[in-house]
Amino acid sequence: MSGVSARNIRAYRERGLLDPPRRAGRSAYYGDAHLAQLQTISQLLGKGFSSAHIAEFFGSLRAGQDLADVLGIRRLALGRADRRLDIDPADDDARALVDLGLADVVDGAVVLTDPALARVVAKASDQRLCVRVIARLAQSTDAAVDRLADVTVAALTEYLATQPARDCRELAQTVVSRRFAGSLQRALHEQSVTG
Repeated sequence: MSGVSARNIRAYRERGLLDPPRRAGRSAYYGDAHLAQLQTISQLLGKGFSSAHIAEFFGSLRAGQDLADVLGIRRLALGRADRRLDIDPADDDARALVDLGLADVVDGAVVLTDPALARVVAKASDQRLCVRVIARLAQSTDAAVDRLADVTVAALTEYLATQPARDCRELAQTVVSRRFAGSLQRALHEQSVTG
């Protein structure tokens, strides 16, 4: 299906480019994720990247880094104009965003570090209010998020001993994110019913 020979697939696995397959006895099973990896490998090889570079990219991505981190590029250098906020860097909310790592001051302007957050602010009817809410939300949940991370790592202790850190991180983020989304949905519903 991938158009890649079995020999090359084995070589990609040995070089760290391709995730190991699921094993059942002596059989190896590859899924859609493997197919996507093979397609990406083929595209990158076609663009002139070496297999060593691709292995380094994939290894860093598996470790939880994003592409900008992998390539050593500051996030703000890419698309920072659409992340620029129209607020004074000395403003309390701006300082809070910078202190919490959600924004940086670049050339005298406050620039959000997260593109998803920038999209939310850009869609807001009152961007200044949205920035204030982000700052207050981040400040009010900061200690709770740190405690949640500590509790999550403690719950993963046994799993951490047997699995790569990236798998533990993905597991924790998925479980906690889904549980939080359900709890948030419930709380918002209760607020709308009682409010």
